[in-house]
Amino acid sequence: MSIYKIVLLSGLVFFSCKKEEKKADNAKTTPQTEQKALKVDGIIAHEEITTGTISTTGTIIANEEVEIKSEISGKITGVHFKEGTFVKEGQLLVKLNDDDLQAQVRKLNIEIKMAEEKEGRMKQLLAANAISKEEYDVQLTSLNLLKANVDIIKVDISKTRITAPFSGIIGFKNVSPGAILSSSTVIASIQNTQPLKLEFSIPEKYNNLIYQGTIVDFKVAGSNIINKANVYAKEPKIDQNTRTSKVRATFSNPGGKLFPGSFAEINISVGEKTKVKMVPTIAYIPDISGAKLFVKRGGVAVSVPVKAGIRTEKEIQILEGLNDGDTVIVSGILQLKPKMPVEVNIINQAQ
Repeated sequence: MSIYKIVLLSGLVFFSCKKEEKKADNAKTTPQTEQKALKVDGIIAHEEITTGTISTTGTIIANEEVEIKSEISGKITGVHFKEGTFVKEGQLLVKLNDDDLQAQVRKLNIEIKMAEEKEGRMKQLLAANAISKEEYDVQLTSLNLLKANVDIIKVDISKTRITAPFSGIIGFKNVSPGAILSSSTVIASIQNTQPLKLEFSIPEKYNNLIYQGTIVDFKVAGSNIINKANVYAKEPKIDQNTRTSKVRATFSNPGGKLFPGSFAEINISVGEKTKVKMVPTIAYIPDISGAKLFVKRGGVAVSVPVKAGIRTEKEIQILEGLNDGDTVIVSGILQLKPKMPVEVNIINQAQ
């Protein structure tokens, strides 16, 4: 190889090495591409002065409700009610076959008649000292046992008549004539809807503000009519899991326009003003380790643990964990991760 070729190859190798070193230096000095900020909506947390009203939700329940079942098994001989109609207390609903029980009563009545005649004769013999007191007592006991057996069978006969335990609206029937009814079969359900009850829960901090006689305003889905209920009872303890107290109120139901199971939005005037922080329910994240919110701090999303209070259909009260002026993220919750850059569009203004 000539000296010229050796010099040329050496130059190419040197130039290539310098080029690679320059690329490496550029890679070190070039900043990494920043993570793109997620665009989300947010609100500025602030305390609001309430007008002395507790807002919560509840459920309408029947004044009385029961599933009708038979105490004994037997063949159905008749169903004596129409579905969805009003039935009175004591009204016959279902009749079971009692032929065998009636036959047993007739048989026992014959035995009782014979035992009574024998007891009468032995009573005369006892008076004449022809038999001992013990012999007479045996016969009298036998007679009384027969009468007791009749009473037992008559109780079973009464159980073949299944009647309404109270007045109310009866639902769909689950049995038909000719079927064998067992004690576990639900014949139908009865709802007493005059009056109705309203069941709801309140946070423990408001427990002393609700008492017997407190007036509750509520409305049901699909209606703007404000109904009123009267608190008649409150659970004597606070639920340790939810830190709430269960309350029940009662109200009249003219025309039967309201139904058990309906969802109710509730407002209760408690006569004093309080400061609360409310956030949209969509921002509230329940978790096994505790509830949390995402707030913006230093341009990134930060998860903060919180304690909740009153919950409405759209908002939830935050009792602990949220400061005035915090930017609470209310959209894109499923995409958020701690320390993720965010660009927040504020949709409210602190007052």
